[in-house]
Amino acid sequence: MALTIGSFDGVHLGHVDVIQHVVAAAKADESQSALITFEPHPRSVLDPANSPQSITTLQEKLALIEATGIEHAIVMRFDRELASLSPQEFIDRLSSVMDIRHWVIGYDFAFGRGRTGNAQWLREHGKASVDVVSPFLLDGRELHSSEVRKLITAGDVEHANRLLGREYAMAGPVEAGDRVGRQLGFPTANIGVEPNKLIPALGAYAGRARSAEGEFVAALSVGYRPTFGGTQLRVEAFLLDFEGDLYQKRIELTFVRYLHPDIKFPTTQDLVTQLHQDVADTRRIVGR
Repeated sequence: MALTIGSFDGVHLGHVDVIQHVVAAAKADESQSALITFEPHPRSVLDPANSPQSITTLQEKLALIEATGIEHAIVMRFDRELASLSPQEFIDRLSSVMDIRHWVIGYDFAFGRGRTGNAQWLREHGKASVDVVSPFLLDGRELHSSEVRKLITAGDVEHANRLLGREYAMAGPVEAGDRVGRQLGFPTANIGVEPNKLIPALGAYAGRARSAEGEFVAALSVGYRPTFGGTQLRVEAFLLDFEGDLYQKRIELTFVRYLHPDIKFPTTQDLVTQLHQDVADTRRIVGR
């Protein structure tokens, strides 16, 4: 078995590069390809005060990993007990349930108590061959999940999407809202956001919405509806050229381009004027 291990939060282009090396190594060895990922993120256990929000939920991450063609994706629960294992104890635990013939790891991979296990340790103590994948460079810079998070948090979804190799997405069931959008002529679908899911910068975005009914161009909003004194964060979408009821149905929103911040307008008419502009901009940006 060819195996790689990591958090793989975001499954960005660098992660995909490592996974593709695993798939290639398995084919060369005429064995199977496998990946181990952790849930929750190790930092949420080891350094909870600085635990990052998730670029991808576990469900999203596994779907993206499956699309790479790897044969086995294994989720290990990360807890204090797992973190306390020495490198040898960790490898012994894995070896008791799988035949590891080939390791494929990122250049900065470390494991075991105090992160004392690494490529050199595996070569000295393991019985499998070890391939270290070089850093994935985009525009001459190494790609890290932390950079993707920073860009999304700043609203720079265009740049984040380049690092991800796809559009940043949020998905959830459509929840009942206060119907303000409908009264203004822009009925929106409000999605329930999963806990710890990374939320983009507050503001309006051009994007898309995917549901069982199909894919639609969508004007997206992340904010508190400040014009109406809102206090609850909303992630919502106005689907262009769609008529129907999405209540309680699951939809996926993808973010294409940031349009403007979350604005408190002096009048409702000013808001409606801006919504018309957002729809026109969204159609121009996404609908072409």
